[in-house]
Amino acid sequence: MLGWIIDTVNLTISLAPRREERLAEILASIPITQKRTSVRKWHKVLGELRSMSLALPGARHLFSHMQHALATKLKGRVSLRKGVHDALDDFRWMLDNLASRPTRIAELVPLLSSAEGHHDASGTGAGGIWFPAAHLNPREGYEHKPVIWRLQWPQEIIDRLVTDKNPSGDISNSDLELAGGLLHLDALAQTFDIRERTVLSKTDNLNMLFWQKKGSAKTTRSQPTYCVSSVFTSASVD
Repeated sequence: MLGWIIDTVNLTISLAPRREERLAEILASIPITQKRTSVRKWHKVLGELRSMSLALPGARHLFSHMQHALATKLKGRVSLRKGVHDALDDFRWMLDNLASRPTRIAELVPLLSSAEGHHDASGTGAGGIWFPAAHLNPREGYEHKPVIWRLQWPQEIIDRLVTDKNPSGDISNSDLELAGGLLHLDALAQTFDIRERTVLSKTDNLNMLFWQKKGSAKTTRSQPTYCVSSVFTSASVD
């Protein structure tokens, strides 16, 4: 693979030195004080960052604010708000850790699922169930058996949900489905060791399915969820 360094002994993949240098150049060219940039430059920045995200675990979940900035461009200029700079700071953190923490190939290549789960969410709460494979090891204090969880949303979240009676709300049912998907993965991670394992999380919400597979959305409300979702790099959604 051109542009990548693959260690077949330790089974890791990392950026070639010239690509690390290019990543550093891109991030240095956009200081935190910069408020705007051209659409042409932003297209180039997004393209290069996406091409490098393979070797940066979790990076594909950091593009919501950066993509949203492009969608809200004004007269050929892109506004670089706080969310955009926060995402760029995450890339800077990843760059600083590239040398000491190369990406393990097992984090990138989906394998046969070690657990299958189903989850759902509504305006009042969320819940789900996991069925772990026999070879998956439970964490200390837990037994090898299905994991069932449920959670009632805080009232402040329920009050912000868009409904017929609350058309001015700013949280959609799909946002809650996405949050429920994150809680679903966390429930399994808390009870079983799923490091370098592939797990299959099933949902009935198409928006949530598309957003999580893509790792970004046109709305910026879900960006914190994507940032945390980046921890679960070996999860697949169906």
